[in-house]
Amino acid sequence: MQLPHCPNYFILSLLISINLCTKTESTSTSCNEGYSFSKMGRNITHCKKLRTLKAEFGWPYQGKVQDFPNNRSSTLVDIFFSAPPVGATGWVAWGVNPLRPFMAGTRALIGFKHPNGSMHLETYNIATDTKRGCQLSSSDIEVKVNDTSITYSADSGFLTIIATLSLPQEYNVSKLNLVSQVGSVKDSTPQMHDDTLKNFDSAETIDLSSGKSTSVRHRLHYHITAHGVLSIVGWGTLVPIGAITARYFKEFPVKFCGWYPLHVSCQISGYLIGSTGWVIGIYLGSSSRYYDFTTHRDFGIIIFTFSTLQVLALFVRPKRGDDHLRYWNIYHHLLGYTLMVLITINIFKGINILRPEKIWKWTYMGLVTALAFLVISFEVFTWMKFVKCKRLNRRP
Repeated sequence: MQLPHCPNYFILSLLISINLCTKTESTSTSCNEGYSFSKMGRNITHCKKLRTLKAEFGWPYQGKVQDFPNNRSSTLVDIFFSAPPVGATGWVAWGVNPLRPFMAGTRALIGFKHPNGSMHLETYNIATDTKRGCQLSSSDIEVKVNDTSITYSADSGFLTIIATLSLPQEYNVSKLNLVSQVGSVKDSTPQMHDDTLKNFDSAETIDLSSGKSTSVRHRLHYHITAHGVLSIVGWGTLVPIGAITARYFKEFPVKFCGWYPLHVSCQISGYLIGSTGWVIGIYLGSSSRYYDFTTHRDFGIIIFTFSTLQVLALFVRPKRGDDHLRYWNIYHHLLGYTLMVLITINIFKGINILRPEKIWKWTYMGLVTALAFLVISFEVFTWMKFVKCKRLNRRP
């Protein structure tokens, strides 16, 4: 059965292309414990925790056998693939690609649990058009698949796919390209997976005989980390501190003679650090051929543009006593407060895309909470002092 051609986005990729990747080597570990399929009583000689999606892969290598009808050799391998689905009825997918760890050309097994508790497992030939979207239909594949089963463990929350594959000669078992993915199911149809880096960066190239593997790690991983850290430090920390300094320490409620150099220092350093993160982000976007986080990118461009206008405004600030100073202040304050809102929203969007360890999100939430508490405290103090001063001035 051929895949239908549709303009919608479906499983945007079972895997991002290996074109822009580096590799880190690892070996398989003992299968006796720590795996969702370790107690199934099967002869599993190699096991590996895949680097994304909390997925696990196990297999006993059986070697090549002769396929007598066409006089071709093939490789028999039993596969055990486990991953936590998106929700109790979400889907999990495991597949092989004869050319590279890439969506197009992947021969996949996709399974999920129906709401009534019955299990569903089908083979799929992932065509090039799939990444442009459409409902995926099951189809036959040239990889012979036998003895298939799928189980769900309520204790671990993992779905486990079990199958015996007969891999044709074009599949290099010393460098077998694997793809994996998880997503949700609606009306018994797999839906598009989440558009996070963990979903786009889920691949392994494994030597079945030795158990050694190379994880397909995006070569821009450290650029992504730098982009996030610089953005949080520059846009998310220094710029708000500079704004707080100007708001509450200029003259009222607390007069601090050094407020201006502190304000300018925070804003300029925040702008330079944040802009460095922004440049890295633009580079990341231009380097990503297969995915694009449009909203996060657009917010970043707006933030950089507004921040640049704020910095340039310092050079055209009217002198004290100038009639235009009032209008300059209105513009400067309004644009600054708008920036604070956009920066906070976009940093949370970036965290949602990256899906790092929870400590990152909680750390930034703690920072935002601390800054918000500081602003609220100063604002209450400002109005209390304002009301007090107004009453004193009205006394005869």
